[in-house]
Amino acid sequence: MSAMRKKLLMTCLTALLLTACGEQHKAEGIIEKFLDANLVNSEYRTSYGKLGSTRKLDQHRLVQMQKASIGDKLFKHPIRYGAYKELGELRYLKTTIIHEKDTFVRTIYLHPELLEDGVMAVKEN
Repeated sequence: MSAMRKKLLMTCLTALLLTACGEQHKAEGIIEKFLDANLVNSEYRTSYGKLGSTRKLDQHRLVQMQKASIGDKLFKHPIRYGAYKELGELRYLKTTIIHEKDTFVRTIYLHPELLEDGVMAVKEN
């Protein structure tokens, strides 16, 4: 492989890595704001898995998850979700919420464009 191709490959890989890290950070920030606004207790710590995406959820399943979260004692009610319709793909982030000695794991689904008000659903794991 020529030096020019190696340099181009390294540049592309670096750009891809920086984009992925930026999206991860942005998603975590969106979730932090969501948790600050919706958790019952404001004293908590979080850790996150890797940002992923899925096409396996339709609007009906999304509404089911939103309704199921009504009984989740971690959150104030009603939980304020993004009001977007007809999403072909969702992003998700497995989130561990630690309050005192208790640990709670939730998968949080986000708008595919990582919009600030784009938390679409929370699923208890």
